[in-house]
Amino acid sequence: MESIELTPTDRQLLLYDIFKGSRQVELADITSRLPIGRKMIQRDMKTLRDAGLLEASYSAKEKAYIVKRVEPRSLPESAAGHKGRKYLHLSKLNRIARLMNELYTDRSSNYWDDGDAYYSCKDCYYELFPNANERMRQRDFAQLNRIGYFVHYDNFFRRYKMWENTNLREDFGVYLENGKLMRNMDWRYNCF
Repeated sequence: MESIELTPTDRQLLLYDIFKGSRQVELADITSRLPIGRKMIQRDMKTLRDAGLLEASYSAKEKAYIVKRVEPRSLPESAAGHKGRKYLHLSKLNRIARLMNELYTDRSSNYWDDGDAYYSCKDCYYELFPNANERMRQRDFAQLNRIGYFVHYDNFFRRYKMWENTNLREDFGVYLENGKLMRNMDWRYNCF
């Protein structure tokens, strides 16, 4: 079993993944997928809010977080108040969340000889982020792979392929080991 230690970015994107498929999220729904404490959840939710990805508040009556908005929009102007690494982190979260929602590839063709007519997820990436460079795209695709959104280059078909299903995942393959959040990478094939 191949496992990786989750980074804060991985954890925040997985938390976003939980909220993006729901209108109401109970604490137990979060902790069953991400074994983290309530304070860390609140800090990560604030970071997602600062990145322009999530508006949710806790309702004691419902005993759940009520989601008001959970679609990526452009990085809010308030994020510009953050400097250096914090701004870069918020910008990356925003970009990856947009990819989680908007990345697209042509599935109507399975033949390698389609040539330029084939619209790949790489084409889509550069359409979404025209100022991005190849290194940024590779890092972003690697980040998607770390959280279970499998994107890879198929040498036989000579094109990029990506995950096919966007259903809410009941389990991320995340577990605690020696106080660290780990993710079973073999899990990615069962996620979508």
